[in-house]
Amino acid sequence: MPQSIEQQIKELIKRSGKILITTAKQFSGDGLASSLALLLILKKLNKNAEIIINDFKLPEQYRFLPGADQVKASVKKLKKFIINLDISQTGIEDLSYDIKDNNLRIHLTPRQGVFTPEDLKFKTGDFAYDLIFTLDTTGLESLGGLYDHHRDLFYRIPVINLDHQPSNEQYGHINLVEITSAATAEVIYKLASNWSEPVLDKAIATCLLTGLISKTRSFKTANVSPEVLNIAGELIKLGADRKEIVSRLYQTKTIPTLKLWGKVLSRLQSEPSSRLVWSKLDLHDFTESGASEKELGGVIEELITSSPLAEVVVLFYQTQPGQTKVLIHAEGAPSALALARQFMPVGDKNDASFIIQGELDQAEAETLDSVKKQIIP
Repeated sequence: MPQSIEQQIKELIKRSGKILITTAKQFSGDGLASSLALLLILKKLNKNAEIIINDFKLPEQYRFLPGADQVKASVKKLKKFIINLDISQTGIEDLSYDIKDNNLRIHLTPRQGVFTPEDLKFKTGDFAYDLIFTLDTTGLESLGGLYDHHRDLFYRIPVINLDHQPSNEQYGHINLVEITSAATAEVIYKLASNWSEPVLDKAIATCLLTGLISKTRSFKTANVSPEVLNIAGELIKLGADRKEIVSRLYQTKTIPTLKLWGKVLSRLQSEPSSRLVWSKLDLHDFTESGASEKELGGVIEELITSSPLAEVVVLFYQTQPGQTKVLIHAEGAPSALALARQFMPVGDKNDASFIIQGELDQAEAETLDSVKKQIIP
């Protein structure tokens, strides 16, 4: 009898030695919190695991999550290069090395005889990981440099793809993509709660409830079902503090941040026929509010909350004269990268960014003209 997806996942975990957990470079709160929950679950199963998110910087509002300080920003010691020297006929008297002009030179002295090229062989060792979990990630390109620089890792090592987004590309060797779930945290809760081992505890429940609250904007999105609310209740029973999570995510904004966000919301414009909304900030807005560019984190999500029918959200802002930065968020097709293609963007299908050399109004007109041509029938 064939195994279910859940059974296949459990079997791969059982056989694994070291597990890599990752999520999109432009990660969501759900992606981060779910990754932390999975890390804690695997540790309770006595598994060696770690989280790597490309160029990771911990947002202040998620600092309270258990294990958040353990997330790494890059891969180290992914694979060993092995030099094998046959010394059966010569023995070894001395070994030393030096580095000169970015070249490693290894000095070997045989006890007797001489070494020949035939005595020397090279090979690469196994990867440091034998199983990969990707969470809340629609495509491998969304992982950024972690995928771009280590593609062999994702082709040769089993990838378990856990997600809830309909746009997921089903790229994993095993895909558990539940589009009826409200968040990836819900997918992980269902997976773990069906295992025979009682792995869920207060710390894991805190991470999972944070993922649910973050993705549903505190249970305000249209896909919040009775099952989601029931799961939230079960997580609260396990010790997750809903009040603290909401406070950390939504009630810890600084006065400068609130002032800056207020300016964004006050200038919100829309094109209802194309489900497009946009806003902008100039240099004076940053100076007047006392905020910096880093405090724009989460403002796109705030615009989505303010315009629930919007499928494309664009934010224009300037941090120096003559240069406009543009952020595009897209739900569904065309993707954010496709919408911004002519501007050489970076990002993934949901979120892309680019810079236009020019004044704010010029950049706004040029970008909106391009976007509207692609989304208006």
